[in-house]
Amino acid sequence: MITIIAAMDEDRLIGRGKELPWRLPEEMKHFQRTTSGSAVIFGRVTWESMTTTRPFLDGRINFVVTRRPSQWRGKVAESGFDPTFGPHFVDTIELAITRARREFPEYVETIYLAGGRQLYELALRRNLVDRMIISHVKGKHIGDVYFPPIGPEWTPRTLFESDTFDIIDYSRKV
Repeated sequence: MITIIAAMDEDRLIGRGKELPWRLPEEMKHFQRTTSGSAVIFGRVTWESMTTTRPFLDGRINFVVTRRPSQWRGKVAESGFDPTFGPHFVDTIELAITRARREFPEYVETIYLAGGRQLYELALRRNLVDRMIISHVKGKHIGDVYFPPIGPEWTPRTLFESDTFDIIDYSRKV
């Protein structure tokens, strides 16, 4: 199953430059719990913003989609590439999915797409996504990166509600 995981505000805002527009530790814990033990695919900019202390997120197979995968492989090899967790650089979402399924079958019950905007748009446009787990952050924030509109082909189901964010599970209508 291919699942988008994202957090957005009431205007579908997901980013401010290379940062999140909010600080919600509970929402970040949700991301960690949900994606742990799985393969996670990032766009390069999102990956760079999330991996400031080491080049991969622990407990997950990390794939990074970039236009220049060979350029990044060399840079990361110097700073702590892990043969299992990665990061594994590829030039398409489809190749990341194929490699995850072939090379790491124990991690691919669910493959998560974790941003950013371009990755989400491509995956939705190419009908690669079966499910979306979206944290709807309450309020409107300042930023410049937005999630694509969620169309009528998605059925929402509330998983969690709080004062600061709700988690909605969207499944594609059959």
